[in-house]
Amino acid sequence: MPLIQRFTVLAALTLVSGAAVAQSLAPTAPVVPPPPNVKLDHWRWELGLGASVSSGNTKSSSATFNADGARLSAHGKWTVNGRLLYAKDAQGTTAEQVAADSRYDHNVTPLVFLFGQVGGLRDRPANLDLRVTAGGGAGYHVIETPETIFDVTAGLGYAQDRYTKPTLVNDQVRTSLGRVEMLLGENSSHRLTDNTTFKQQLSLSPALDSSGLRAEWKAGLAVAMTAKLKLSVNASMRYNSDPGTGLKKTDTLVVTGVQLTLD
Repeated sequence: MPLIQRFTVLAALTLVSGAAVAQSLAPTAPVVPPPPNVKLDHWRWELGLGASVSSGNTKSSSATFNADGARLSAHGKWTVNGRLLYAKDAQGTTAEQVAADSRYDHNVTPLVFLFGQVGGLRDRPANLDLRVTAGGGAGYHVIETPETIFDVTAGLGYAQDRYTKPTLVNDQVRTSLGRVEMLLGENSSHRLTDNTTFKQQLSLSPALDSSGLRAEWKAGLAVAMTAKLKLSVNASMRYNSDPGTGLKKTDTLVVTGVQLTLD
């Protein structure tokens, strides 16, 4: 099955299953209070760092940094995320990526929320000088317990790409491209044990003019060593059905490192 169909099928199954669970929970689902260790109207940050260096027959080095912030209030949640990735080998730079995004969820009812989001991405090896995105829509808290949170979302957005070099995209040589997109997604977080957490997020952005599909899946596993330090493994897969001439449609990244929690 082609990758674009896999993403579409996965999103459809997620939304259908989420709707079924939500239907059963809706009549009696209460508002779940935040965990005792979570402060309202207070920023909580997680900073991650990873690096590697090799020499001899293979010469290469890489460094990654990520910052994830969240602020929970009685009316919703505000999140900010950023990451840096740089890697090089004997032939030159192999990765140079900077990304940042922010989203605000506002609770309309205990189960329904509205969201707005903005984001930016720079990936020079992928010929992407800058991608700016903005959008909004509505979401549903399918499951919300102290151990598991699962949301589904849908909305509309706009994406504007600026390319480092002119490239053939959507049957035309371009230096930039803008399009209106649908925003379909799901995300969940899970407390597996007292010191182990897992989170994942899938987002699909098909262009309304049928010119292509962007998709991204992110996941992270963290194991606490102390109250402030965690070992983490983070993975992401980014897909673009028409990235330009000579570029691969899928980019995959796996990073291991240490995270520091700041309250």
